[in-house]
Amino acid sequence: MKKIILILILMGISLTNYAQDEGQGLDNQFYFRFGYSHPANSSFGGEKSDWEDISRVGGVFELGTIFIFNNLDLGDGLRLGLNVDYVDITYHQFEDDFEDYTARILKISSKFGPSLSYNPVSKLVFDVFVKAKIPWVGGLWVDFPDTAFEDDEQYLATIGFGYSAGFNIRYSVIMIGFEFTSDKMKLKNVDTEDYIGNFLDGSDYGDKSKLANFNFTVGFSF
Repeated sequence: MKKIILILILMGISLTNYAQDEGQGLDNQFYFRFGYSHPANSSFGGEKSDWEDISRVGGVFELGTIFIFNNLDLGDGLRLGLNVDYVDITYHQFEDDFEDYTARILKISSKFGPSLSYNPVSKLVFDVFVKAKIPWVGGLWVDFPDTAFEDDEQYLATIGFGYSAGFNIRYSVIMIGFEFTSDKMKLKNVDTEDYIGNFLDGSDYGDKSKLANFNFTVGFSF
């Protein structure tokens, strides 16, 4: 699995040799952005009713590049590209007042996939993309602050796999992004070696936890 992922990444990066920094306002864009990340209802096997007593908040930071293939002319102001997020860091926090616990999860991922950019007027560009997502490492901490009979729990996860889809609006150096991402990771308890799985619906899907979220980001591209 790791060899396949490495080959795909190298193939994607090699394609950038065909990208050219020219065109109708379309060129390679390096960017960084940050914003709000909201865990989806489907996280941990849940549905909307499961979250009525649980608050969900989060944040995201991304660093990446959009490589524009100007030698593949699809028409006036329309270009194909490769969108690579070198680093995607997401943090989510869940608080359940009824069960009295706080859960925090941190993930570090990479993403890559094709993008389609449209430049209707000077300085304004719309990007639509679909990406493969590789969460490299993740950690989950569950605190039971007011419960004497519960010990805090820590879970760790290594490489998983998922996908994302979304779009950007770019004007000059300002970038606004909307994205949905979903992936699965095996979160293993560091003390008991049990997996948390998808505890909200009682299934395990091979002990993998389903982690999905919506991102709204703002940032700068150059």
